[in-house]
Amino acid sequence: MNNELLHHLEQRINEAVEEIGSLRKRIADLEMQNYELNEEKSELQNTLNQSKEQQSNWESSLSQMLSRLNQMDNKQ
Repeated sequence: MNNELLHHLEQRINEAVEEIGSLRKRIADLEMQNYELNEEKSELQNTLNQSKEQQSNWESSLSQMLSRLNQMDNKQ
């Protein structure tokens, strides 16, 4: 009886150790995925910021051109 109990406890401990190992691997995988997603997010944010800046520059240029056209129209 005592040996059966010890064997059962040993099995449970081994299963728990395997589960812990599996969970550690899963955590490592998720941490890597999180790192990669953060890198991708950063790249996308940079692209978005560049696009916003380019749009702002285009809007400013168009506004300046319209202003000049209006000035030319007013002089005539």
